[in-house]
Amino acid sequence: MMENGNGYSESFVFGEFSLDARLERLKRRGEEIHLAKRPFSVLLFLIENRERVVGRDELLNQFWDGHDVYDDALRKCVGSIRKALDDTNGSPRFVEIRRGSGYRFVGEVIAQEEERRRRGDEEKAVGSRSWQLAVSPNGNNQSTFRNPQSAIRNRKLLVAALTIVLISLAALGFFAFRRQRNDIAAKTLTETVATKRSIAILPLKNLTGDAANDYLSDGITESLINEVSRVETLKVISRGSAFQFKDKDVSAQEIGERLGVETILEGGFKQSGDQLRVEVRLVNAKDGSVMWASNFDQKKLADIFAIQDGITCQIVTELKVKLCGEVPPASRYTQNVGAYQAYLKGLYYRNKLGAEDLNKAVGYFNEALKIDPDYALAHEGLASTYAVMELNAVVPPGSVAPKAEFHAQKALELDDSLAMAYIALGAVRTMQNYDLAERERYYQQALLKNPNHRTARLWLSNIYTAQGKFEQAEAEILRAQEIDPLSLGVRLSLAELYIYWRKPDKSIEQANLMLVANQGDGAYGYLAMAYAQKGDFENAFAALGKIPSDNLMRVGILAAAGRIDEARTIAKKVAKSDMAKDSPYKVACAYAASGDKEAAFAWLEKSYTLRQADLVSIKIDPALDDLRDDFRYADLLRRVHLDDQ
Repeated sequence: MMENGNGYSESFVFGEFSLDARLERLKRRGEEIHLAKRPFSVLLFLIENRERVVGRDELLNQFWDGHDVYDDALRKCVGSIRKALDDTNGSPRFVEIRRGSGYRFVGEVIAQEEERRRRGDEEKAVGSRSWQLAVSPNGNNQSTFRNPQSAIRNRKLLVAALTIVLISLAALGFFAFRRQRNDIAAKTLTETVATKRSIAILPLKNLTGDAANDYLSDGITESLINEVSRVETLKVISRGSAFQFKDKDVSAQEIGERLGVETILEGGFKQSGDQLRVEVRLVNAKDGSVMWASNFDQKKLADIFAIQDGITCQIVTELKVKLCGEVPPASRYTQNVGAYQAYLKGLYYRNKLGAEDLNKAVGYFNEALKIDPDYALAHEGLASTYAVMELNAVVPPGSVAPKAEFHAQKALELDDSLAMAYIALGAVRTMQNYDLAERERYYQQALLKNPNHRTARLWLSNIYTAQGKFEQAEAEILRAQEIDPLSLGVRLSLAELYIYWRKPDKSIEQANLMLVANQGDGAYGYLAMAYAQKGDFENAFAALGKIPSDNLMRVGILAAAGRIDEARTIAKKVAKSDMAKDSPYKVACAYAASGDKEAAFAWLEKSYTLRQADLVSIKIDPALDDLRDDFRYADLLRRVHLDDQ
């Protein structure tokens, strides 16, 4: 007699199929289906362990006696199971394949004992109906049985049915105890994370002993964040806030409280030659308990894609937000390890955002594309880097916008799920015509692909700010802050919004929060502008003293304080600086603030001729307030599609 993994015989019913473990038979609607012994055993094992994902290594050790066999043997075995169950098309009904992880039986299963109990309940109900009161022909209820002999027969049936039910219940209780004892970890995991809908993926620790490998541990982490954040029903903390805890010894409870999440993924990365070891743990942020852990040991660097897929599948499934099969496959991966490493180095430098770092990022992304010209993520990386260069005036206006558009289009041709490619394309494609409505459509498309994309929300808020839709802009920034609560960039966006909105007190509040968080470099500039808006020039100049090199801001504050001659002297210096080459708009603001309207409009026209990105701020920029009654200002508003019509 065959016994299942829990030590007792049992039969199962799922869908139109029934499986008899004792007789080793699989039937479909009563007709027997041939299934070889090993596939049958694997199917039975998956059913018995349906509360969890069964790893590939576990199946190979269990049914191939620990011999060194190829995964192909297991794949063929599972393939024959799915074929027998007619489970080969579309979403899996019974056997789900977890890429890079293992397999799980996902069909609804009724054990034989449960079926017997159900039948016993039906028989009991039938027996009880035999003793129902009969209605007499005259309509009066009478306590008479319909048939005494039938009643005796039904009593016997009832006793038998009750006996079966009691035996079944006792057996089920015993079996449940045995199953819970043998598989308590899996059940505890499922029950614990059932209500979790938020996660922070912390930077994997670089345990190689070589800081030069930070690009690899950071890159793997960012790839995981990007993949998991595509799940709409899951709140995923953005890279900026998650990386605040890199190489810091902070408890899970504190991290969970500061980031507003209930679960944390943490782990480490080791490399020895071409061999990898990646360890990850899912942690309950409330009490620090480990809810799930996986080791990917003795893997080659080429296996990193399967490792990432396996971790992603485990996260979304264990948090019960999706099944692994419902997560779109990552078709954008390269199969070339060299290209992948170059791409991760590009990410590493792009995220630093400095001019020199951005140029290094371009070099590494191009290196990846030389190795693999169809590497979608490398195209997306180049597109986003070039877009940032344009928008941050790192390069002369328009000099790299065509490259950004080309690589964004190429990335989307290869994989239309890449949110950052939509963002970059929307930014540069509308740079020439300032069509903010079209730009908004691209950003909204990016959010459809990745609702947790912090950059999409911030750049969308910039559109609303430029249009004077301040409440909508604030809402988007606050949504970005939910997924990136510790980000300096988000706080700067709020402080800037309140300057444009003419709410200096709120800008001061944000600046002070930055100072508390030791993010003073950006804070002092907004403190200076906000105090100047309030007419508090003593505090404005005190804050400005913390950033003495910012001549553009100094011009505005000097002019607001009535020190016009000093302001004009500095404005002329700004016009002769390197800033003038990359940002004629800023020179225009300096001249406008100092009261030189003619020079201001001349530089605004230069900005328009170059289709400079900053020009979209003309409707709301306080530096241009003195120009708003001039017909040339109204004409410029019309040309950049920011007039009221």
